[in-house]
Amino acid sequence: MMLNDIKIAMLGTTGAGKTSYLLAMYAVMQTGIKGFTLSAKDMDMDLDLIEKWEQLIDIEAEDRWPLPNAAAIEHYSFNFSYGFRPIMSFDWLDYRGLALSDRSSEQDVQALCNYLADSGCLFLCVSGENLQDKITPAIVRQIKSDRMNQFIQQIISNYRQPTPDQPFPVVILITKYDLCHHRDKQAVIEDIKRIFQALFTPNSGWLVMICPVSLGKELCQDIDRGSIVPVNVHLPIVFAIYSQLRSYGIKLKTARLRLHEEIDKLKQSGMLTKFLKNGLFQENAKKLEELEEKIEIVEENMGLLAEELQQVSLFLSGSEVKANV
Repeated sequence: MMLNDIKIAMLGTTGAGKTSYLLAMYAVMQTGIKGFTLSAKDMDMDLDLIEKWEQLIDIEAEDRWPLPNAAAIEHYSFNFSYGFRPIMSFDWLDYRGLALSDRSSEQDVQALCNYLADSGCLFLCVSGENLQDKITPAIVRQIKSDRMNQFIQQIISNYRQPTPDQPFPVVILITKYDLCHHRDKQAVIEDIKRIFQALFTPNSGWLVMICPVSLGKELCQDIDRGSIVPVNVHLPIVFAIYSQLRSYGIKLKTARLRLHEEIDKLKQSGMLTKFLKNGLFQENAKKLEELEEKIEIVEENMGLLAEELQQVSLFLSGSEVKANV
């Protein structure tokens, strides 16, 4: 089963850790989680990501960290697989964090808006450095959530209006969580909900995951020499794939329901013998069997991914939910 490709975009300010997160996520998912793996479509891109990751874990100095992204936009393409069998491909956009401050006439801002319009999942990056204490208006300005909200509006205007039945998935990624780990987890979640209030309104159709991630607990004490031991970095991409499977599963079940209705009408019309002769009834029965097989595969994969998502907070239209099949 191969789903349609999607695009994933991450919004966040300079220094929020977008590139470091990408490197850690790729390294962890290369090894795999419950048989699910990630691979770069391009072999040279794979080597480039590995080299940057090895620099992070091998060097114990300020030079270990990637420099802020100077290029306007960098594209990465990945395959998400189960047992090395591709399930879905996705593109990943890495851009200058300063794009959140640029005018709309700037080339990188225009490219980012176009990319967002076609995105299937959105990551909002908030640094734990900004969540060490209860949020203030000054902290909100540093996070630039107002600009993130403006970019989110592009999805509504150009992509589609999310609904509770067909929600749009959003990950609010708390990077460098080691810096705010001393706070009560629920207090941090409430701060996040205040920063992005519109994503948690009733009947809004946003499926939101709040996910703390870290490259290592020791980094809060020594950022240049602390051990790199990633925590939770796989969960956002697991959520993104889970959300696409969920949406695909809903479409399959809708198609199954309609097919059942068609078959019931044939049975009730008294024309069953006629349809049996010309093969239409058998054709519908075969379609139904194929749908059942697809649904079974989707639910099996969703179940495996949902197990990983039990440890994070999920919200659908503002109400907390659990990942299920």
